[in-house]
Amino acid sequence: MVIVLNDNRVKDVAAYMPLAKAFAEDTKTEKGCIEMNVGVDHKVPGRVIFVSKWETKEDFMNSIDGPAFQKHIPMMGQYYISGQDIFLEEC
Repeated sequence: MVIVLNDNRVKDVAAYMPLAKAFAEDTKTEKGCIEMNVGVDHKVPGRVIFVSKWETKEDFMNSIDGPAFQKHIPMMGQYYISGQDIFLEEC
């Protein structure tokens, strides 16, 4: 199993979060997705973190071309500033 942290910076967190939550819910139906949650770091302005668990890293990478990304990322992109993906293997 792999844990993926998507550490993003966005503008207008209030407008972004409903989109992010909908994206997380739809992503949970993607092949290999075990869990996905999204939260806000109130100590760092604009910081939104997605935490997800996947059966394999390949499942996560394949989800980038999947329906949840295709449906939600265009709307979320207007708020996106930068981000970083961190992959952790569960031990």
